[in-house]
Amino acid sequence: MILGPTIWVDFLGHEAPVFPYKYFALFSMTAAFAGLWLFSITDRSAGGRAEREAFTVQCVRSQTGLGAQDAARH
Repeated sequence: MILGPTIWVDFLGHEAPVFPYKYFALFSMTAAFAGLWLFSITDRSAGGRAEREAFTVQCVRSQTGLGAQDAARH
């Protein structure tokens, strides 16, 4: 944001922005999702393995409700 035209030119008064796009969420969100994907597939920890194994069961339960009757009381 600082290097874009909103702050760099309008607020700080420089002649041209370092980053030319006013709305750079397209780039930052793409980079964030790519990083999340990359780090999730390269995670070899025990916690990551447990999460991958539990995903299918959790997904089916959240989409269909199957297994919800076995939920613990809080």
